[in-house]
Amino acid sequence: MGRSALPSRRRAAATALVTVSLALAGSALPAVPAAAATVQPPWSSPASLYGYKSEVQDVVITRNGTAVAVWTQYTTGVLHWATRPANSETWTTRVLASETVSEARLAARPDGSVAAVWTTTDHIASATLGAGQSAWSQPTVIASDQSTDFDSPDLAVGPGGTIAAVWSQRVWRTGRSEAYAATLDGEGTWSTPAQVSNAAAYAGVSGYGTVGHPQIAYDGQGGLVVSYWMSVSSQYYRVMTNTRPFGTDTWPTPQEITAATHVPTLASAPDGSVHLVWQDANGTFQIMRRAGAASAWSQPQTAATAVGEPAEVPEPLVGPDGDVTLVWTDRATGADAVRTTTFDSADGTWSASRTLSSADARYTSDAVIAPDGSVHVLWPELDADQQHESVWESTLAGGRWTSARRVGGGRSVHVEIAADAVGSATAVWGPSSTVSYDTDVMASTMVWPTLKVTDSTVPARVFLNGTSSSSAAWKPSWTTNSAVASWTLTLKDTAGRTVRTLTGDPGSATTIAPVWNGRTSTGAVAVNGRLTWTLKAVQYGSGTPSTLATGTVAVAGGSPAFRDFGGGADIVSDGLGDLLQLDTSGRVQWLLGTGRGDLTGGGIGGGWPTSIKAVPFGDLNGDRCNDFLVRVGDALRAYRPGCGNQPSAAGTPYKTVSTTGWKQYDALTYPGDVTKDGRPDLIARNSSTGAVYLYKGTSTGTLSARVKLYADWKTYKKVVGAGDLNGDGIGDLIAQDTSDNLYRYYGKGNGTFAGRVKIASRWGGSYNVVVGVGDITADGKNDLIARDTAGNLYRQSGDGKGAYGTRVKIGSGFNRAKGLF
Repeated sequence: MGRSALPSRRRAAATALVTVSLALAGSALPAVPAAAATVQPPWSSPASLYGYKSEVQDVVITRNGTAVAVWTQYTTGVLHWATRPANSETWTTRVLASETVSEARLAARPDGSVAAVWTTTDHIASATLGAGQSAWSQPTVIASDQSTDFDSPDLAVGPGGTIAAVWSQRVWRTGRSEAYAATLDGEGTWSTPAQVSNAAAYAGVSGYGTVGHPQIAYDGQGGLVVSYWMSVSSQYYRVMTNTRPFGTDTWPTPQEITAATHVPTLASAPDGSVHLVWQDANGTFQIMRRAGAASAWSQPQTAATAVGEPAEVPEPLVGPDGDVTLVWTDRATGADAVRTTTFDSADGTWSASRTLSSADARYTSDAVIAPDGSVHVLWPELDADQQHESVWESTLAGGRWTSARRVGGGRSVHVEIAADAVGSATAVWGPSSTVSYDTDVMASTMVWPTLKVTDSTVPARVFLNGTSSSSAAWKPSWTTNSAVASWTLTLKDTAGRTVRTLTGDPGSATTIAPVWNGRTSTGAVAVNGRLTWTLKAVQYGSGTPSTLATGTVAVAGGSPAFRDFGGGADIVSDGLGDLLQLDTSGRVQWLLGTGRGDLTGGGIGGGWPTSIKAVPFGDLNGDRCNDFLVRVGDALRAYRPGCGNQPSAAGTPYKTVSTTGWKQYDALTYPGDVTKDGRPDLIARNSSTGAVYLYKGTSTGTLSARVKLYADWKTYKKVVGAGDLNGDGIGDLIAQDTSDNLYRYYGKGNGTFAGRVKIASRWGGSYNVVVGVGDITADGKNDLIARDTAGNLYRQSGDGKGAYGTRVKIGSGFNRAKGLF
């Protein structure tokens, strides 16, 4: 048969040593499944690499995605090469060897370099292209003999990037031939060639004795296996193998496997085993496996029957999951057809043979398996006019074959294909040896367009009122320009903390449609305010995620943020802290946090006594809106204005928490939730004794009986509920003593506080009001507001670690305010 391109795929890739078991057992042939659509990148427009009659020899793709192709010019035999950088469609062409080259092979090494080996009538030579280099090393002659003809080179890449080569040498005078092998070490030195066949011994003194198409493969340990087809008479054709286990330097006597009508093919598997395929006299493909060079061959298994004649013996393409695929061209239907079968390692059976193309596929096909297990097949077939050939491709991915796709045109073409680590492929083709006119060497690459969003529907707000964990509260959608394998949507709060991550695996769809129920990753209702979202997706066949879109979504009807009582025009609760102001006329007003570190005025409600003490509080009644407590005389009332509403007039309905006992306290402050029960808690200090008490919020919307925390805090002139200062979800306190030292008390989550930590000295001596206002800078950290005796208003931004930054003046004239709460 003519030279098969199939084995070059094994030569082009290093053996990936992963643990995958393969048991070739059983011969039942299941029904062929119906074809299903599997999306693959489109092929780029074919590019001309060379404009003269030439034969394409090989193509590989390096670890970084660079493609390298070689071909020989018919009239001169000069070996040309071309390279295309990763993520590019531009090829550069040069001469590799200015001599009459018969055949050439390439091998891509794990370090990104490429080895080339070629044969002439009297020698075999090699050169190396370093990773990222633009020129090959000076050629090295591996072996030479003026009386022999060198041909049929084959390469394999072993562990660590070693290269093994095998070839045949035919003596001109006698016509006899033998196979030889040599290895290239990491230092760039070839070993002395060793004879690995013994055809002369089989033929005897008067016999012919030839070997054909030797193949070589590494096992997982670095041992070598060779196969070849041997003929010693017109009726004596044999499949032969030889092995050199790792750690040995000599080749033993070859092993005769069986009679065969066509040359065998050999390939390594990702688990380090080696597989051998041949066609027997009955037109059946047989396959054997051995765990390594030091092991024995398994019993042969039938892979495909009724294979037409003549047939190429296909290379065994073994995936990381242990599945084995064979692809070949035969004339079983009277015209060249591309056929395939796959061994399913899960159930130990081969599929029935399937025809990928029967449109008079011409000459040889080529197939390659990518590291991800996808199989790409390339073949030429006659166009409808029956005068010209085109190149076609199909891909096996996810257990399904794509429909055949036209890659490009040509005449009497010979094809080569290589695949990269993410399942994309590069095709190179040119004329066959029978063409009598010039036609270009052409190339095309699977190239996805840059993944981007072409259409979207993204609600700007999500309302969580009345929702449950099974609700579809927010349903954005995006449409992309090409298929998406997976996506990730990440929602983060203003502090950059991840609130929820949603993922999806559409397989090969172009629509991304997440559904969010408004809950955090812990199952809690999300906090009101703005969340940022980031959508990332992996393009089908890429493996690398890219950011497609970002934005914000306003959450309402969720859990209220600390001291959030208002919002902007588009959101009733913005997640920012707010300050309550009482003027000398009995009017109250929310000064709303802007997110820029300052405050802006809100609506006004009047009729309040100027003697009240207000406490902006949390959600006491479970309506997901913050409440505020007001001490009027000796009583304590709870006002519930609802999310985003302005402070009500004094006559607005309220719930009396207690009718008496509250005038005793000179400090009433809200630190947040200090018991980790999800309810707000109140801290109170007795003005005469200095005793500090905790009033826990209850499930009935009231406050529990007080619990004494400290006996005497009279040394502190200010006790302030600061909110969560360190991001642990527990409310904290700060206290300023009479010497103007500032201390922090972290809540422990059980209703008590840890020991004090000094965070500032000589702090706030001029301040007559200090309020833990919440987050007004939109960084997710709680801040302080302070007023000095001159009426200036300052912000001290929380650092999220229990301390504050340098003060920043944000207003003046606030000495006219009767109270700031």
